[in-house]
This record gives sequence, structure tokens and C-alpha cells, in this order.
Amino acid sequence: MDTFVELSSSTASLCVVGDGSVFAQTVANKLDQHGEFEVSWYTPETFLGLAELPQHPVLLLIDGEAELSSTVGALLRRSYPVALLVSNTASLLAKYAGQITDVLLWPAPAELLNARINILQRLQDTHAQLDAMRHSLAWHKARVEREHQLVEHIFQNALSRNYLDFKHVHTYLTPVSKFNGDLCLISPGPLGNIYMLMADFTGHGLAPATGALPLSQAFFAMADRGVSVAEMVTEFNFRMNRLLPNDMFCAAFLLELSANGERVTYWNGGMPPALLFDQQGIILKRLPPAHMALGVIDDDEFDSRVGTFRAPPNSSIALFTDGVTELLGHQQKFLGSDALEVLLSKYPRTADFSRLVEELEHFRGETPLHDDLSLAILTCLPTGLGEATPEPDQFGLPFSFDVLLKPEHLSTIDPVGHILSALSQLPYLRRHRTTIYLFLAEAFNNALEHGLLGLDSTLKHDPDGFAEYYQLRQERLLELTEGEIRIHVTFDTKLKQLSVQVSDSGTGVALLDDNHDLTQSYGRGLELLRQMTTDLHWDQTTRTVSFKYSF
Repeated sequence: MDTFVELSSSTASLCVVGDGSVFAQTVANKLDQHGEFEVSWYTPETFLGLAELPQHPVLLLIDGEAELSSTVGALLRRSYPVALLVSNTASLLAKYAGQITDVLLWPAPAELLNARINILQRLQDTHAQLDAMRHSLAWHKARVEREHQLVEHIFQNALSRNYLDFKHVHTYLTPVSKFNGDLCLISPGPLGNIYMLMADFTGHGLAPATGALPLSQAFFAMADRGVSVAEMVTEFNFRMNRLLPNDMFCAAFLLELSANGERVTYWNGGMPPALLFDQQGIILKRLPPAHMALGVIDDDEFDSRVGTFRAPPNSSIALFTDGVTELLGHQQKFLGSDALEVLLSKYPRTADFSRLVEELEHFRGETPLHDDLSLAILTCLPTGLGEATPEPDQFGLPFSFDVLLKPEHLSTIDPVGHILSALSQLPYLRRHRTTIYLFLAEAFNNALEHGLLGLDSTLKHDPDGFAEYYQLRQERLLELTEGEIRIHVTFDTKLKQLSVQVSDSGTGVALLDDNHDLTQSYGRGLELLRQMTTDLHWDQTTRTVSFKYSF
């Protein structure tokens, strides 16, 4: 055999490149006599000229003393990583040993040559499997990246209206991964007011972030209409309850700041207590969670009642997720709520916000985040957003209507929401939607829970009593077969006044005690009723609470 020539074979399992020497012919004869392989033969020139390399191990047969030994480097660069160099010169093998899979000094037993080629074949199969896996992973990676790009594009469009650059808000938002399981939304209302939502979905990444899309859409749409905080969270819970799986929920803190920067209405469902503090850093008020997170309980059990207070001028409200208080520092210690309050006391002014963030970053050091980090501080000042111009016939026509609610109505509909929808048709009343909802809801719930259902608010003394209280509420409401609540509303355009009467046919005790202790965990809603309305009166004979609200 003077030269090696290429033999076409689609089933070949070994590619042999020989230099045409006597040495190469000797090894080839051994392969023919004792080999267990189907072989494709190549000259060095033919092998180097191939457009695509065969998907098989490569056996290089090179006489170290021949002139063609100078082409070994080129052959190695051209061959696959899985290759065996066989030569009769030890110095040639030593020179290229580190650049090739295996080397073999000839002469050698035929069994050894076969064994080395078998090992080479197994390595080739392993490389082929790894290449297939790499191609598969690369394809899936490209697909996931494309899907992430699409989702990111959708989120950017959905959150394009987010008013994070509102001049009285400072935020520090740092997600663990590309997508944030936390959500901080800000939107102006139609009356110069501003809404702010801080939400925290279970988990982090793409899965919880998908819940942010319907929540943000509902938030911006309802903010545009000037919807009350209570109505907002009711709609949010409706959507989350139908969207999220059983092992997922959304803790949320929603607040509304009036245009003059004084009145704050809020709802806290499962979030850490927000903090109200003054310019000296003194904590004036903590706003703890009083409700379950969104998406946990059904609509008929959901409690939308809100809290409200008047914020001192230039005071601030800090909203944050548990990723802040559970921030793990470089000393493997959590930040904690006490340390956060210390930092807020140290940097209470808006001009100090960047230093507050620096302190948090210094505390964390190089420790990776294990949860999304979201902190927002709202300063209670006039928003400067302006109010909608009242229409010429802003007060419309005087009206009076009665609503009689039977047990079947009380257990299936939201009476206050329906009444508010009707009242909101009048332009001027629409501007007071939140306040009207607050006092109507408080009067209605007082008549239902204490009048018809006979619930005792002292259960709320114990934190566990809240759950027992609302469990009893649901049970008794489902068992209610008789009784009624009547709501009478009158609007006087001359006096610019709304008069309300709420009566019940029950036997429970009304909570209109002038000596009620406001530090207790119940009865604060009625104190709010006293603050917002005039002529508040309880008639035990007719079991009627009445009051007036002037515009």
C-alpha cells in the first residue's frame, strides 16, 4: 500500500489519516487484521481539505522521521478534540501529547491499539451527547430569553404610566432577579389626590411578576376614576382570588393622599406596618396589617374597611416589603424593623434619602439578595396636581331614596358599593367618593354586625379574636333568615348636604359610646364617623343611626 486514499462509507466509525509511510501501512495492516471498526481512510491533504469534518474519532498515523511530520500541527488543529496520535518516534509524541486526546508509541500490541480506539469511541460518543445537550440548552436559552423579552416589553408598557418620579416620593427598588415580585405603583387621581400601592407577591422572579400585570391594570384604571381605597382593594382581591394558584398570594398596602396632603386613607393586607414619622425622625404612627393578603379569601369574606388619619404637615410615610426588614447583612444578621426605624430617625428628610440607601447598601455589603427589596417614602404635602374643574351644574337635582335590604341581599351583594355607584353619577359627589364610602360602610357594618348578627367587638382584644370575629360574622350571615336593614339617603342642593339614616331590626347594641377608648382594637371607625359627619345620633327606639355630611 503506497498511499492512503479516501474510501466513502456512510457507516464508518473511525477516520484514519496516514502519511503514506511504511510505518503507516504497517499500522493499517494491523487494523485490517485485528480491528473491529469500519474505517474511512484519508491522506493528510484530503483530510485538511474537507469542508466538514466527519462525526467520528480520528486516528493519526505519522512517521516521526518522515517529511510529513511537519504537518502534524495542522492536522491536530483540523481534527476533533477526540483523536489518537500513533507514531514510531517518542519525541514526536512528547511534543504533541498535551494537544491531543491520546498518544501511542509504535510498535504496540494490536489488542492495545483496539482498546485505545474503543476508549476514543466512547469519548466521541460522550462529546456528541454533550454537543447535543449544548445545542438543546442554547435553543431553550434563546427561547426563554425571547419570552422574557416579550414579557418585559409587556410589563414596560403596562407600567409606563407609573408615576415613580412624583416629586414627593422617593423609592429604592431592587429585585433579586430580572423580574420583580414586588410592585410599587403610584398614580394621580382626578381630584389632585394621589394613590400609592406597595405589593409583595409570594416568591420572586417571573412567576409572581405575572400577577403584577392585572393588578397594575386595575390600579391605574380605578385611580383614573377616583375610586375609593376600599373599592380598589375589593376589586384587587376579586382578581387575585381568581388568578393566583392556591399556594400564592399578594400582600398589599394601598393608600390615598388627599390633594391638600393632609388626609390619608389606607388599607394594609399582610404587609409590614408602614411608618408615619416627622421631620425630626420621630415615629408618630404605625400602620399595621389589619387584613388578610389579597387572593387568600373569597369575596364574601373579604374585609375592605380602611383606616384614615390626618397627617401633620411635612410628615412622611415609609412603605416597605419584608425584603427590607429581612435584609441579610455582611455579618449574616438580618436588618430588622427596629434597625430600620433607627435609620429613618437618622435620615428623616427627603434630602437624606440617598444616605439612607447608602446605609442599607453598606449593611448588606456583598451579600446576595434573597428577596426583592422595596422601600418608598411619601412626604405628606399638597400634591400640586390640581383638582378637576367642577361642572356648572355640579350639584344637580335634589333627591331622596330608600334601600331595604333583606337577608338574601345582605349575603350576596355589596350594598354600599351599589349605593356609592349611584351617588357617583353626580359630578360633585363623585369628588367625595372616598369619604362617602367610609361613613356609609361604617354605618352599614355597624347595623349588620352588631344589630342583626349580634357580634361582640370585645373579641378583637385578642389578636386571634379578629379571626374568630370574622369567622362568626360569616357563619351568622349565612344562617340569617330574618331581619332587615334600611338605608335612607337625602341630598339637599341648597344646603349642599347629604343626610343619611341607617336602621336595623335587630337587637344588638350599637357602638356609639362617647367614652370609647381609642386605644382599643375596635370602635375606631365610629370615631372616624364622628370626625367626618355632623349631627351623629343613635335612636334606640327606632334603632336608627343618623348623621349629615356637608360639602
